[in-house]
Amino acid sequence: MAEPVTYKDYLGIPRKLIPWYPTIDEELCTNCGLCVEACKHGAYAFCENSSRVIVADPYACEVYCESCRFQCAVGAIGFPDRRSVKLVIKDLRLQYPPSE
Repeated sequence: MAEPVTYKDYLGIPRKLIPWYPTIDEELCTNCGLCVEACKHGAYAFCENSSRVIVADPYACEVYCESCRFQCAVGAIGFPDRRSVKLVIKDLRLQYPPSE
């Protein structure tokens, strides 16, 4: 049995509480794989069943990283609104204050 994946906290906040991860517009995506190569965190993979690029591990995406978006020539990669995510993080900081 595989060990559970652990994610690095972001500013002391558990990564799975932060809604920052890529999405792929399947109508635009050409499945070229540049995003798979560009992502150093392993968020993308090719789905064996469909031969399509998928977001295989969304929480592996580094918070605020968008390097894959800039590699996509057809604009198929999207991310949540930064302002909305910043508000979520601000609220979470109340529950997870910085270590002193």
